[in-house]
Amino acid sequence: MFENIDELIEVNLKLLYTSKSQFMMRINFKDECGFNLKNSKVFAEILDHKGLVVLEKDQGFRCDLTDFGKQVYESGGWNKYIESVESFAKFKTVVNTDSQVKKIEQSFLKKVVIAGIIVLVLCFFITLLTVEFFKFS
Repeated sequence: MFENIDELIEVNLKLLYTSKSQFMMRINFKDECGFNLKNSKVFAEILDHKGLVVLEKDQGFRCDLTDFGKQVYESGGWNKYIESVESFAKFKTVVNTDSQVKKIEQSFLKKVVIAGIIVLVLCFFITLLTVEFFKFS
């Protein structure tokens, strides 16, 4: 629906933050060119879903900036927030991969230890059988 949603969020987050009481009516949302945004209800719901605004429950016209929305704007804006989230996701993937490798290594070591114990027990029984065999010879 919105091809440039991140850009729209960036623009309107700035409008919300710089407004006197940090709220706007959803019909006043703007596109990147400064024109009133079409389908502002859906856009307001997206902002609400992302936790950037609280949408008025009765009619859904008023949008109040949340503390999270303020924090995002003060930290450099929506685009910077998205970049940091993506960087964190990449880091998390690397950490998950490292932990998976460690689990595989631990699993392999357990298997080697179990195989070693089995071989040791078999050697013990073979030794016992050999001793018994030579006793009777």
